[in-house]
Amino acid sequence: MLHFLLVTVVPGCLLAGWWQVHRALSGNLLSYFYSVEWPIFAVLAALAWWQLIHDEPVPADYAKPKKARRSFLHRDDEVPTQPLVWDQALESPELVAYNEYLQALSAGRGRKTWGNPRGLPVHGPAQLDSPAGARAQAAGGAPAR
Repeated sequence: MLHFLLVTVVPGCLLAGWWQVHRALSGNLLSYFYSVEWPIFAVLAALAWWQLIHDEPVPADYAKPKKARRSFLHRDDEVPTQPLVWDQALESPELVAYNEYLQALSAGRGRKTWGNPRGLPVHGPAQLDSPAGARAQAAGGAPAR
């Protein structure tokens, strides 16, 4: 596959460079840049092909055990700290409603249908994704039909 790409990409780039030379000679000043750029692409393609053909993995790189990290955000030399405690009394009603919405979505209790496109849980005949239902639930009442 790499050989096929080489014999198609390199001549294609050289052909495009030759075409840009003719365009540049006919008065297109930007084509002077392109007439130099396309042969550079052909050389880069040939160099990449050469590197991929002659690349051999070093077995010693695979034999070394790598130190496993818990995540990219965690450094192993950090001092462990106490977890952050969140006071739910400081949450606004909008944030509480949004968190309940996220919990309902993660629990998968709602089914996505034409009448319930967001998959919200249905509490009675009205759906929570309607504007009236969302306002009524935020106010603590039952959604209106």
